[in-house]
Amino acid sequence: MRSIVYLILAVTLFTACQKMPPPEQIPFNISIYNLKGQKINEANAGLHIKIVDEQFREINKQIDLRQEGAILFDKLEVPIIEAKDNYLITAVPLMGYPVVRGLSLQLRIRNQFTLLCQACIFYRPTVRGTILAGFSEGASDGTFQNPAEMTPDAAGNIYVIDQRPSHDVVLKVTPTGTVTTYAGAANEFGRLVGIGINNTLNRLYVSDATAQRVLSIDMLAPSSVTTLAGSGTAGNADGTGVAASFRFGNQLVENFGTSETGQGLTLDTDGNIYVGEKYGTGSSASQIRKITPAGVVTTLTGSRIEPMAQEEVAQPAGLAAITGSDLYYVSGSSGFYQGITRINAGVRTRPAGRISYEGLNDGSGATAQFSYPKAIAAHGAFLYVADGTNGALRRMDISTGRVITLAGVGHFQTNRFSGGMFLPPLEGSYVMPSPFIVPPADYFETAAAAIRMDQAGGVAVKNAGLMYVADYGYKCIWKITID
Repeated sequence: MRSIVYLILAVTLFTACQKMPPPEQIPFNISIYNLKGQKINEANAGLHIKIVDEQFREINKQIDLRQEGAILFDKLEVPIIEAKDNYLITAVPLMGYPVVRGLSLQLRIRNQFTLLCQACIFYRPTVRGTILAGFSEGASDGTFQNPAEMTPDAAGNIYVIDQRPSHDVVLKVTPTGTVTTYAGAANEFGRLVGIGINNTLNRLYVSDATAQRVLSIDMLAPSSVTTLAGSGTAGNADGTGVAASFRFGNQLVENFGTSETGQGLTLDTDGNIYVGEKYGTGSSASQIRKITPAGVVTTLTGSRIEPMAQEEVAQPAGLAAITGSDLYYVSGSSGFYQGITRINAGVRTRPAGRISYEGLNDGSGATAQFSYPKAIAAHGAFLYVADGTNGALRRMDISTGRVITLAGVGHFQTNRFSGGMFLPPLEGSYVMPSPFIVPPADYFETAAAAIRMDQAGGVAVKNAGLMYVADYGYKCIWKITID
């Protein structure tokens, strides 16, 4: 059945990239090879390819295509490296596509377009992992102590909760990796357990488990911190402003044996804020609260869990809102449900994960396994999970529930707890699988190990091709790209 699905995908991509030539253009019937002489129909960025057609013999006699010609991959122009006999050689450019996609090829001669193929080549994106900040010359540089949840702004900066012994701070990391203390240097915060931004209002929100409040930070004047909601005393009362109360969990992100419980913060498209919390004084009950920009606090319908059995326990550690009525969160503590929970219009379901001790497995529904997932973010068609002690960035397709591992699978490969030599982080890359074959079930788990993280505590997503992960094991921020 999976072979048929992949065949349909390949035919769809092939059909989509065919283009009928205008009357003034010359159709070619090309073949594409790698430099080893093997015929190919797919390629990744940087691969040198040889484009062959008998019509090139006459063109190459009349025109120096290296000087007067160029190849267009879709609309991206790249130079011709070699033009001789019946072939051209060029290199596949970095297209910036985060998914497998068919490319049309055109030959430009003296600024005139000539259709080069009635078929196309398929572009396989490359996943890359590099350290953006926090590591220098093979060791942590002391920038981060316990990087936890984080959130991006509209300009591409990310704001990271850094948990510290006396009081937590919010660090700002630019797209180039420059780190500054953004808020909290004057001891404004206790234990921070959630963070989010309203770019329209220029407000940054944090949930403070020490103060049991949701705090609002003026992004134009970060030293201006006010209470949006919360009395300062642990409780679960709805109300407005200080008339409401919260019961946040105060676990450190580095706690190895538990996920944070009763934590996390996210915003919907209307600017409403959602926070995870514990309910009552019991150790396993939890719920999610909604806070309007004006500070009105209510309990999200369908979110309260008062478990009667172990498998029902699913306390929020990180949250992501699709809309105000469609919210996802991650949870996980040893022996309890470790995965993703969805609350849609008050109905609770579990699209991926299962009741288990820590594990890592890609797949859909209960086939997927996580290990103390710490944070979750939504963007487009996907959810992205910082998978705690797996040291991995996981991605779930919202429509199908299929989970894959994008980067990491570190932690247990770092020898941190095995008594061997502790291994450093590993920057690396791998290519997305071919659309023409059914990859092994563990393709991504194996390939993603080229990027060795240790323990993942936060995730921020700029777009489908750019993600960031806070690694509280290596005490750094990772930049993950798919292009």
